[in-house]
Amino acid sequence: MADLKNSRAQSRLEKAAREGGNAWVSYEAEAKAVREKTARLRALRMAKEAADKSAAGESAAARKPATKRALKSSGAPPMSADRSKDGRRD
Repeated sequence: MADLKNSRAQSRLEKAAREGGNAWVSYEAEAKAVREKTARLRALRMAKEAADKSAAGESAAARKPATKRALKSSGAPPMSADRSKDGRRD
């Protein structure tokens, strides 16, 4: 029984040794593909963030700042004199 176990282990070791070079090549190819994909996705993300940032800057510049008159006419309820900014009573 021990001989059978040894022969199977030896067979597996020999097979791994024969395919060892091929396994390393496929590992390297896969690692290279992951690096290339990561670089491509990073570039896309950075381009999108830059576009979003410039679009947000343009829309903020196009908006006019709110005036007190505009806030009064918007229907927002006035702040009660007995309440602080956070809404609690003094």
